[in-house]
Amino acid sequence: MLTVILTILKILGIIIAVLVGLILLIVLLVGFVPIRYKAAVKYPEEGSLNEDVISRRKRDALKNKIKGADEKEAAGEKEEEKKKELLIKANAVVSWLLHIVHVRLDVDSTGLVITARLFGIFKVYSTDPESVKKREEKRKKKEEKKRRKEEKKKLKEEKKKPKEPDKKEETTAVLTAAENEKETAAKDEVKVAETEKTGEEKESGESADTVSDEDDFKDFEEAFDFDEDDEKETEASDEYKGIKGKFKKIKDKFGKIKEKIISIKDKIKSLNKKKDYLIQMKDNERVRHGVGYAKDKFLLILKRILPKKCAGYVAFGMDDPASTGKILGTVSAFFPIWGDHFTVVPDFENKRLEVDADVRGRIMLALLVIPALKVWFNKDIKYIRRKVDKFKKL
Repeated sequence: MLTVILTILKILGIIIAVLVGLILLIVLLVGFVPIRYKAAVKYPEEGSLNEDVISRRKRDALKNKIKGADEKEAAGEKEEEKKKELLIKANAVVSWLLHIVHVRLDVDSTGLVITARLFGIFKVYSTDPESVKKREEKRKKKEEKKRRKEEKKKLKEEKKKPKEPDKKEETTAVLTAAENEKETAAKDEVKVAETEKTGEEKESGESADTVSDEDDFKDFEEAFDFDEDDEKETEASDEYKGIKGKFKKIKDKFGKIKEKIISIKDKIKSLNKKKDYLIQMKDNERVRHGVGYAKDKFLLILKRILPKKCAGYVAFGMDDPASTGKILGTVSAFFPIWGDHFTVVPDFENKRLEVDADVRGRIMLALLVIPALKVWFNKDIKYIRRKVDKFKKL
């Protein structure tokens, strides 16, 4: 018996060890096997926006203005020119673990196509028109099969149910009989009422004839007679009610204005509190230290994400030379990373864009997660989070 228990425990221990080993292997693979990526961009795909093209377009635009061409036609021509200009060709590939997972993105003037494969062979997902059409056909077939199954189930259930007598006919017959009885009873009541009326008219005929026309006229005057004092009282009460209603409306308006003023004062007080709180946070040494630490880790993560190899050529120019200079200043910050393999040519005179670039890099998730966790569990960062929570409650 003891040997059986020991063998069972041994088997369970082996299974647990294997599972733990698999989990560790998956974690190590995901964390330390790099995700490789590469991308290539070419814009425009055919030709380039050189100075001759730009000068020709400017000349054509001036001709259209001189001729007095229609604005709508000119706008339509501009849209067509823009469509022609957007001749771009780009692709990007992301792979992991010897192309077990392989994702490719292709961009051109027709649009974007995403394709995902396993082991570089089996297509798992794609957004090309043929794949989308096939998926739609499969979905429609599934829906059709489901609908047919539901119809078959309904037919089987209807066949299994016993046939019940038609209740509608019985209810209609009962209702018609009841209606006939009601109609006969109503006719009898009408006949009795008519006989009673004829008797009463015969008895009271003489007395009704004796009433004079003068008495009827007096009754009519009394019904419509009114006093001038009563009219004045009603007019005064109506005026009083109108004045009272106006005062009430004015009072309500002043009350609403007062409430708005109070709410504005409260908002101003809360904004002042928040402003003072932010100033205190800005001057706090722990906050400064935490922000600096987070900034350093963020730059480290960005450095590990950016491509290791970058080669190509970019020529650009904006409408305003100042904006071209700003873009050049921003891009120049990455020159130490890219080295001498990437050429950037600014054009301060013409609006221009030419790109022919190829970048390659890799991302190791463990090298991103570790600094992110360090930031999250840092004491100064925790202190900043507590401060932020208090700021939200103000």
